Amino acid sequence: MTIGIIIGIYAAPLVGRQGFDFGESSKAASSLNGLMESALDAYVRPSDETAKGELFRLSNWDISKHGTGSTVAVKRCISIGKDSIACELLAHLGWVNGEQLVEAVFEGKPGTWRMVAARAR
Repeated sequence: MTIGIIIGIYAAPLVGRQGFDFGESSKAASSLNGLMESALDAYVRPSDETAKGELFRLSNWDISKHGTGSTVAVKRCISIGKDSIACELLAHLGWVNGEQLVEAVFEGKPGTWRMVAARAR
């Protein structure tokens, strides 16, 4: 054990200066990172206006009456299926004091998102 510690103390500065090549595993990790980045680039979430309109539609609220003083902001989304995403929304409704955190599920594709479920947190 003592020999291992001595080798570790001696080798650590050498590895730090010269670097260490992980070979194929490093290349695989780079490919995986590139794939994840391209998947994130292809991922588009609903706009704030779409989320607001869909929240009013799903809740059967009159947007012409209460929509002017209300805002909905899409905070974050995750994919939950081929054509479904779950989003966290921050809603400030004109007739309610304060902001409300809402979890919503959208189905469709970018540009055609339709809210199918929502609940306040």
